[in-house]
Amino acid sequence: MENNSRLSEYLTALADPSFRLTAEKLTMKCGVRADLKGSKGLADAIILYGTELCTGFCEIYRIIGEVRGLKSKSVMREISYAISQAFGIAERLSNLVGVTLSNNDIHSGLVIAYLGRIFRHPDLALYA
Repeated sequence: MENNSRLSEYLTALADPSFRLTAEKLTMKCGVRADLKGSKGLADAIILYGTELCTGFCEIYRIIGEVRGLKSKSVMREISYAISQAFGIAERLSNLVGVTLSNNDIHSGLVIAYLGRIFRHPDLALYA
């Protein structure tokens, strides 16, 4: 695990109730079901990206994995699965960001980046 001060920053951000609520609301607005394991990982990724504690996707998956006791590939797989199970995610995300997206455009990095930006700057959400 990284040095203790960096780990402490990650844990503090991930445990912040207002950050958690905001990230979970963003995932739900995109149709990601809360009962899927990957939804919590997606919320974690949005928090890490949105707070700019970490903006590299491989690094985000690694940090979440270390915090949750998982391999980074498992984190990535769970997040991808949760996104793939979201009904109407392309349309919902398009409505939030104002860019027309197709189902072929949707992948975990894109979802994390867009929702992380909205997390950081809520005024970017067109129809929040």
